[in-house]
Amino acid sequence: MFKKILAAGVALALFACSPDKGEDNTPTNSSKGGGTISSSSAVVVPIQIAENGEQPSILLQTFYYTYALKANEPEDLTPYWSCSVEKQDDKPDTACQKDMTNAVLQHKLTNQYSPLHYDRVLTRINPLTRGITLKEWNLTGNGDEAAFGLNVYTDEANIQNIGERGLTNLNRIVSFEYKYVGGAHEFRVGSKTEADFWYYDVPATAGEITFDPRPEESEYRTITIPIKDLKGMGSFATNNTPFDISKAAKFLWAVKYKAGNAQNNKNSLILYDFMGYVEQ
Repeated sequence: MFKKILAAGVALALFACSPDKGEDNTPTNSSKGGGTISSSSAVVVPIQIAENGEQPSILLQTFYYTYALKANEPEDLTPYWSCSVEKQDDKPDTACQKDMTNAVLQHKLTNQYSPLHYDRVLTRINPLTRGITLKEWNLTGNGDEAAFGLNVYTDEANIQNIGERGLTNLNRIVSFEYKYVGGAHEFRVGSKTEADFWYYDVPATAGEITFDPRPEESEYRTITIPIKDLKGMGSFATNNTPFDISKAAKFLWAVKYKAGNAQNNKNSLILYDFMGYVEQ
């Protein structure tokens, strides 16, 4: 189901197409300092996975991407677009985009480097950092879903997980951590099989957030997700499969429609500073 959608994320990694940044032209900085956490039994050190929404993952060298589903199917974006939907190398004319009122997300659309898809949205957090953003989702029925993700693999024709890519930095991982503001969502560690993943339910930080003015940096919350608290889905749930970082092929931050939950079904999410903590 997600093959064409995820291809857009891969194209971002290969070509680094320009995200929707509005009027924010502040330069970014990928440097990061980190400390260690010691205990009587082990020393736990931080591993930066992706600090800044605008730049590729420090560890994976892939970019964040965005997708949406409508009634369990990839959302049809053609009603909001008046130009060709086929991929092109040039940035499309802004006049191509039509009114987005009924769309799942309020993002700009683009067909640069990949067929028509949602462009990334970035939100300034401080002069050095922009957060990846899921902007103003509107989930109206069963099967509606929106997410941004970060693939482990760089080639859609050769989907690999962390083990197959030979990435050992996250071996002996004990927790994930990131900073966020906005709506409740699922953090997922996905495998190469779409239906099989591990997840954790993350609560909202407050009510519906706005972008004018945008949230203050002090409003962001740090969430720490111990590996032991991740739950399995699909065959991982059926077989009670323990978490295995080598099977990870993507990371996702997803929101799903929930009947009678207006705050869940209409909100936004901004995230940055995605980390892993590993035992040494």
